[in-house]
Amino acid sequence: MFFYLSKILLFLIKPLIWVMGWLLAALFTQDETKRKKRLWIAALMLYLLSNSFLVNEAILLYEDGNQSTLDSSYEIGIVLGGFSRRDTLLDRTVFFEANDRLMQALWYYKQGRIKKILISSGNASVFNTELKEADAVHQYLIDIGIPDSAIIVENQSRNTFENIKNSKHILDSIGYKGKSLIFTSAWHIPRTRLCTEGNLEVDFYATNHMADPKRDFSPSNLLVPSATALSKFEMLMKELVGYVFYLLKVS
Repeated sequence: MFFYLSKILLFLIKPLIWVMGWLLAALFTQDETKRKKRLWIAALMLYLLSNSFLVNEAILLYEDGNQSTLDSSYEIGIVLGGFSRRDTLLDRTVFFEANDRLMQALWYYKQGRIKKILISSGNASVFNTELKEADAVHQYLIDIGIPDSAIIVENQSRNTFENIKNSKHILDSIGYKGKSLIFTSAWHIPRTRLCTEGNLEVDFYATNHMADPKRDFSPSNLLVPSATALSKFEMLMKELVGYVFYLLKVS
C-alpha cells in the first residue's frame, strides 16, 4: 500500500500538474475576474518554479553533500539504483543522469578503497516488473572486467526504504557487521539517511549534485525561465515527499 500510495502522490505533486490545475480552473470559470486571477497565478507559479536561481537556492538547503569524514577504505560499497535499465532492443545496459553513483563507486573500487560493490535496485514499475536494474548493472560490470566475486546483487527493492532493508538482509546473511559506504546522489542522501539510522552502519558518498554552491547572478540565470530548473524543482518535490513518507514510516 505504501508503494502504490507514494506513486500516486508523486504524480500529483508535479509542478506542471499544479499549473495545469489553475489553467483548467480559469478555463471553466464564468467569472471574468476569477479567470484573470487564476491565469495570473498559473503564470506566476510557472515563472517561479522555473527560475534557475530560486530553484538552486531551494536545493542547496536540502542537498547533503558533506563527505569530509570518510574512512580511507571500506569492505563494501552500496550503490543505490535509479540510474540505468536494460534496453532489450539494443541488448545492453543504458544509463541515465544519476549514473555518477556507479562511476564513483567504480573509481573507489579501482583505487582499492572498497573491496566489493553491492548493487541495490529491483524495478519500481507498477506493471513491467520482470527487468531488474541490479541484474543489468551486474552484467555491465562483468562485461567491463569486474570479477563476479566483487559484485553483490540485491534485485528485489522498489524504493529507497527497501534498498536499505534488503541490503541489510544480504549483509547480515553473509555475516558482515562493518561499516559500508553508500554511493547515491546528494539530493537523495537525506531520505536515505532516514532509512539507515538504527539499521545499517554507513557513510555517504555524495554524487551528481543538483545544486551549484557557486551562485550565478547573471541576468539570464536570475530572470529567464528554464525547463531544466523546472525539472530540478520536480525532483526536489519528489525527495521532500519521500522524506516525509519515510519519516512517518520509521517513526
